[in-house]
Amino acid sequence: MEFNNVSELLEGMKTYCDSINDRISELFSYDDFKLSKDPDPRLKALVDKDKYGEYLGQVIKSWTDTNDSMNVNRITVYLRSDDRVAGAWNNIGGMLDSYELFEYHGGYHTGAMCNFMGQAGQCMKFTYYIEDDEGRVVEMLSIYGGMISYDSDTILITRMLLGYDGDETVLKRSVTLKYKRTEDGFKVLDEEDNLAVNDLPDRVIDDQKDLYKTLKKRVKACKTLEDIVETFFDVISEAEENPEEEVSYTAGTYPLNYLPGLDGVMFNLMRWTPTEDDEYYQLQINVTFDIKDEEIPYDNMTDVDGVDALKEAILDSDSFQALKDRKIKKVEVDLVET
Repeated sequence: MEFNNVSELLEGMKTYCDSINDRISELFSYDDFKLSKDPDPRLKALVDKDKYGEYLGQVIKSWTDTNDSMNVNRITVYLRSDDRVAGAWNNIGGMLDSYELFEYHGGYHTGAMCNFMGQAGQCMKFTYYIEDDEGRVVEMLSIYGGMISYDSDTILITRMLLGYDGDETVLKRSVTLKYKRTEDGFKVLDEEDNLAVNDLPDRVIDDQKDLYKTLKKRVKACKTLEDIVETFFDVISEAEENPEEEVSYTAGTYPLNYLPGLDGVMFNLMRWTPTEDDEYYQLQINVTFDIKDEEIPYDNMTDVDGVDALKEAILDSDSFQALKDRKIKKVEVDLVET
């Protein structure tokens, strides 16, 4: 496979995810272990040496790094007889389950992260694990499916390059590129990011502390929900350009209101930037309303088509239109490091 050929990558993802239900059924045939604070020795050996998901997978790795408030006993990891991870299952709450599957598929080790609401499933992320002659992962190439379709005009792909210092994994470079579909195939939207895999740019580390102070100050003058949206985008436009930033919007009646302290109706704007250890800084603004039993349309969007396009999509969205004239209960600005 040509790993610079986005069409081939998408086709591999689609072929795999089209049969995801059968693949999940096979998962339960393997030995299962709880991802507890003191896991089984077979699992602990992987947890101890895994730094970037090269052994456990990126989603499982993120679960092992969660804070103490998370109920890790709900997470089950499945191991093959050779101790290679087959997958993991996490009941997030109610009827919502999250899975990550690992298989040798199409000549490569792959990882598929998918969410299921009852029987309805969706592939959120698909990763190719590229190995060297010694069987060590030297590159992880992830395609983000999420809320987009396989024939979307824009696709996000992250390439993470790994090296080794003895037995320890070392992160060499990581970059997320946004591709646009054209008549001649996919092209990188920003030509400055269209670099050879061995010539990737240095990571921009932006802890967003200055933006946080500015946003917290300016939002006090906002009178309407539209003022809040405009202020958020004005403030983040002042940030240093960062090819790995992501801006997201989530609003409306949450499909499953199972998270502690989460109101039934939410309105969240967030800017994500990477930390040095491949986690994230999240600058976010949360607006709550005095709405009890009314159903508000739910929207979940990212800046896959650009920040300006996201802002326009937010202002045109059903959730914003339903909330823009409602009385605002509280506005909170937070800066979180995951």
